[in-house]
Amino acid sequence: MQEFKDYYILRETEINKHFSVASESADEYSIHELRVEIKKIRAFLELIKGITPYFDLRKAYQPIKKLFKAAAPIRDAQVLQTMTRAYISEVGLDVNLSEYFNLLKQKEMTGKQEFFKFCKKFNLSVLRKNWSAVESALASIAKYGDSLKSDQDKISQYSKDYLKTLFDLLDGFRNKSVLEEKDFHDIRILCKKSRYTLETLSSLFYPESFELMNKNLKQIHQPLGEWHDTDAAITLLNQVLADKTLKPLFSESSYNDMLQSFQVRKQHFNDLFLERFKTLNLKEIF
Repeated sequence: MQEFKDYYILRETEINKHFSVASESADEYSIHELRVEIKKIRAFLELIKGITPYFDLRKAYQPIKKLFKAAAPIRDAQVLQTMTRAYISEVGLDVNLSEYFNLLKQKEMTGKQEFFKFCKKFNLSVLRKNWSAVESALASIAKYGDSLKSDQDKISQYSKDYLKTLFDLLDGFRNKSVLEEKDFHDIRILCKKSRYTLETLSSLFYPESFELMNKNLKQIHQPLGEWHDTDAAITLLNQVLADKTLKPLFSESSYNDMLQSFQVRKQHFNDLFLERFKTLNLKEIF
């Protein structure tokens, strides 16, 4: 399927580009974009596994997963720093959060040191090798299914069936009477996977249908992303406030005020997600 090849080559090109910058500077933009591209590659590889049993997903993704995880501590520290700067900008400079900032900078620098060491050993050629494995797996589709259908028709139908399975899983969450925080994490991951899979299969749908569903899925996972980041910030702030060795060094009221603000922020994105999730129509595209 030429569309698959074009999509994969684009992802490979983007990963190479962002890896080149991230492995030297690990700036916020390159780290973020590198991780997004890896998520898209993973969704693509999971799609291939979903439409043919002749593909070793674990073997293909494991090396790339290590790169993704190596960048995670940097990304986490950078996100929390950005959130804290935004908070200070909103409430004014008369707050004492220097120890918290120092902690985040330390986490970022430690993460960068480990990431740079990892990058020196990481071989991007695994991406090209994986495409060869994908081609072989897709070629195997001729061995099963309706013999009257072309391989191209089989790939298209199996791909649509796989995407519908993802949508059905999302629908399962929508039909729950009460969603727990664990569900939020699962929905966030599933929603991104669904969106990136839809992106891969965009040529199989009418442009209007694709754009509408892509927009709807994005509107779901964006507030969940903000909710997740705020939840991580609250967790770390609680850890800092519980650390008795730091108490003489900072103004506890500044931390409590920011914690309260983040709790309000988390609830806001909680409510925004639920509002949008309830009205999501996953049947529109089929």
